[in-house]
Amino acid sequence: MCKSPIAAGPATGDNEYDIVPGDADSSILVYRMESVAPAIKMPELSKSLVHSEGIELVREWIDSLPGDCETE
Repeated sequence: MCKSPIAAGPATGDNEYDIVPGDADSSILVYRMESVAPAIKMPELSKSLVHSEGIELVREWIDSLPGDCETE
């Protein structure tokens, strides 16, 4: 959590961290799971399938995490 990607390039969706506690919309993980673009999508199981239930579970988990990625 709160880890910047090393080599994600455009696959970040302009998000700063892999997982942002309490904020699934700002998390690279969710951005990549929701994408069907070959250079972005994650995992690479299918060319055009997005597993909505799986994404919702991950979103709920991230949104339930306490804290944030603010550094002091």
